[in-house]
Amino acid sequence: MKKIIYTIFLLLIFPFSVKAANYKIANQLIEAQILTNGDLKVTELIVMDGTFNGYEKTLEYGNSLVNDSSYIYDASGLELIDIKAKYVNKVSFEAMNDQDFEDFTEVSYATNGDKAKYTTNRGYYGNTYRLYYPAHNQKVAFLITYKLNRVVVMHQDFAELYWNFITPNGYDDINDVQIKVLLPAADNSNYFRLWAHGDLSGEINKNASNDGVIATISYMDKNAVLDIRLTFDGDLITDKSNIKTSNETLEDILEVEEERARVANQLRETLKKKRNTTIALTISLYVIMIGGGIGIYFKYGKSPKSGYYSKYNREFIDDYNVEVIDYLMNRKITPNAMSASIMNLVYKKNIKVEEIASSNSKKKQYLFILDNTLNINDSEQILIDFLFDKVGKGAKNANEQKIFSTLDLKNYASGTKTCSTFINSYTKWKNDIIQKGVAEKFYETSGVPKVIGVVVMILCSLVFTYGASNGVDFPLTSLLMIAGFIFMIFTIVLYKKTAKGSLHYDKWKAFKNFLDDFGSFELKELPEIVLWERYLVYATVFGLADKVQKSMNVRIKEIDTSMASDIYIPSYIYFDLGNTLSSSVNNALSSAYNRQAANYANTHSSSSSGGGFGGGFSSGGGFGGGGSSGHGF
Repeated sequence: MKKIIYTIFLLLIFPFSVKAANYKIANQLIEAQILTNGDLKVTELIVMDGTFNGYEKTLEYGNSLVNDSSYIYDASGLELIDIKAKYVNKVSFEAMNDQDFEDFTEVSYATNGDKAKYTTNRGYYGNTYRLYYPAHNQKVAFLITYKLNRVVVMHQDFAELYWNFITPNGYDDINDVQIKVLLPAADNSNYFRLWAHGDLSGEINKNASNDGVIATISYMDKNAVLDIRLTFDGDLITDKSNIKTSNETLEDILEVEEERARVANQLRETLKKKRNTTIALTISLYVIMIGGGIGIYFKYGKSPKSGYYSKYNREFIDDYNVEVIDYLMNRKITPNAMSASIMNLVYKKNIKVEEIASSNSKKKQYLFILDNTLNINDSEQILIDFLFDKVGKGAKNANEQKIFSTLDLKNYASGTKTCSTFINSYTKWKNDIIQKGVAEKFYETSGVPKVIGVVVMILCSLVFTYGASNGVDFPLTSLLMIAGFIFMIFTIVLYKKTAKGSLHYDKWKAFKNFLDDFGSFELKELPEIVLWERYLVYATVFGLADKVQKSMNVRIKEIDTSMASDIYIPSYIYFDLGNTLSSSVNNALSSAYNRQAANYANTHSSSSSGGGFGGGFSSGGGFGGGGSSGHGF
């Protein structure tokens, strides 16, 4: 409760602040009115969408790139008229006339979280205004109105406007840019000409009433520029008392702009060819990946049919040990293989099992006794050494037989000093089983698909880079890297079963089905009970130990031992062992990996401080006059 009260107190004292800005510039609409005295009144509507504290706007009346105070296209001064903002859903030029905008107040200092305040940083060619208006997953329209003095240049018979309406901001890309430039009146003369310089995807046209132009572009990069150049009838400027003059002729301007247009058209044609090339290469690569992927799968990934279609199989395949079945079914070794291997050693009488009496334990505990090592293979010897020498630490019973228990397994795996040894020993045994599985040649792989996958990935990278460097926005090209990576992974992991692998896989799958449905068979339909112990070994490797064990216990109770005294009844300990052993092995492995991870974290942790109480580490256009740029914060 104290923490809650303290938090509320802090919120009341300190203003709300958006800590991390995450936004986009959704729209930028500009309306520029040429006045009859040659000044230019500009209204900009900038719409930010997301989470932010505000917007920083830089307005320049001189072109800082030219660095010449006498540059004819610069304005002579800048007058800020007003700054407003409001939360919006939709925007248009008509929104500039809305009456519900909130007026900003100029202050000498403001902080994130303040609203409807702005500060001014005065520069040599203009000013930078920092506008505070926080939003959280909202749209805010900033409305900025200003006047530029002495912008229009008067030639002998015509007037000219040449202005940078958007200059690089270095921070934010801009979507949906629309710029209207309005003349003092309609102009039907031959002097009315228009040009725009910037991204070649933009367009500029006269409006229907011939009293202005509109330039549009759907997207502008943060480092892009957009300027507009207009020539029009000089008689539209009625107050020439303070106007700038030039002796340049319309023919001079047309010559410059025609050369620019020629270069731009050549560039457009070049970009068009590059775009078409990119699209053709992109489509070709997708065809290769789809068609090639299908062909590669059928040749290198589609396993042959085994010809074995029985749902159930009761027969064992004795060519290899039980752990190898885990590799055949999963193409890897799971903890079930270790549990099944231990069960198999118990079944073969190499290991004896005793239940450990305990009144406190909610789970049964067992003691394993190494009785002999007759007829064991090298994998089983590795496992025996691991369990009795490491887990059991070489402990022996009164008969000098090595022992270990399920409790030893748990403690050794979760021990701070022994978990790594546990994992290393388990990995050594697992790798030996994998080698035996590989030697059985259940699967076949080929290096050909992998080479194809890497080559296609390289080609996708090259085409993607080529398209990106030339500004090609074809959607399929944008996805080439992802598609190529997926295709490469597909070719790397591709494999198929051999004829032997398919046959053995289907037989063991049918054997698994038999064990899974063991409880649904009538007693007379089941194999002789002497085989049931061995069935439990295979039920363990298939992860069915608990289910099969319960089914067998039910069936054993149905056997009338008084009338069939010669019937072999397996030990109840063995029937109860499978599920407990599987659970113990799985928990032990999980504990070992978790403990090892915890050890690593404890020995590799670091800290840093700097008053923040954090952890980890510390420490084509633009030749017009003036400029306008901005970015969020």
